[in-house]
Amino acid sequence: MESMEQQIREVLEQIPFSDNGGNILTSEVVHSLELSGETANVVLVIGDDYQGIKEETVAKVEQGLKSIDGISEVNAKVVSSKADAEPQQQQAGPNPESPEQANYLQEYENVILVASGKGGVGKSTVAINLALALKASGKKVSIMDADVYGPSVPIMLGRRNEPLQMEGQQVKPLNQYGIDFISVGNMVKEDQALIWRGPMTHQVIQQMLRDTAWPGGDYMIVDLPPGTGDVQLSMAQMTEATGAVIVCTPQDVALLDARKAIAMFGKVNIPVLGMIENMSAFVCPKCGEETPIFAKGGAERESASQDVAYIGGVPIEMDIRLGSDNGDPIVNANPNSASAKVFMEMAAKLDQIVSEAK
Repeated sequence: MESMEQQIREVLEQIPFSDNGGNILTSEVVHSLELSGETANVVLVIGDDYQGIKEETVAKVEQGLKSIDGISEVNAKVVSSKADAEPQQQQAGPNPESPEQANYLQEYENVILVASGKGGVGKSTVAINLALALKASGKKVSIMDADVYGPSVPIMLGRRNEPLQMEGQQVKPLNQYGIDFISVGNMVKEDQALIWRGPMTHQVIQQMLRDTAWPGGDYMIVDLPPGTGDVQLSMAQMTEATGAVIVCTPQDVALLDARKAIAMFGKVNIPVLGMIENMSAFVCPKCGEETPIFAKGGAERESASQDVAYIGGVPIEMDIRLGSDNGDPIVNANPNSASAKVFMEMAAKLDQIVSEAK
């Protein structure tokens, strides 16, 4: 079963625009699209150079959206510039003010945003194993995979290519290893590239928050995309997050981006609870010798300079990678291993930090 978002996207991709073979998504014509019951409210940006095809484009949008089961009415508004569309969807400037808070995920006692300044640092692996470690300590935990462009949670939890089901008017989360989760990876095909502008990603995140039958519990772990972009700002606007955990590797280039992530959370008034150093060092399984492939201790030093807690360091270990690829993370697959114990220790420290902050 394709999600509503996926059906909308496929329809809009079929509507041509511009002279170079683009469509209204790649040409950034769709500024925002919101669903209210069976009504789709869409704002289109069509500049003066394309006024001759404005009516035709609007008609195709209305016809295409109405062809989707669940959409019976379309309200299309056309503006000539992005600035004219701002009242419908405000854009954050380079230094956004503290956003207005919403109340999504209030059924969870703690909402933890797992973030990184750059990709490739193992953020999703850390987020999932941290969630499983919290669950193993007796906490009720859920995961929201907010990395809309590179969702990894379904693969790492062994539920890839499994469609989501409805529970009344809401989406029912999948459950694996005692953890409820939802991911865009279960809404679209794995090989499909998502080309979503800020308003579209904001809409997807809002629907994941609002339209999911979340069971509630002690912790919601949110796996954010890398960087400091639209999804991070959307989560800041729509949740009262307990705080953020920054994952990085020890080398200087990763730490530089981690500083940017810390600064971003400061601007939106979300406390940084601590830093985790992933791929801290490689320990030879045969001789036990430690090799700091990406250096070692960088995150611990950076956390001290940023005056945030150092939650711990995760070694480079084959079983951690295999567990993620095979859909059975190390904390679940081998809870007595040295790496699983590291995650258990970090989960306990995070829980202590959260408790002391209240």
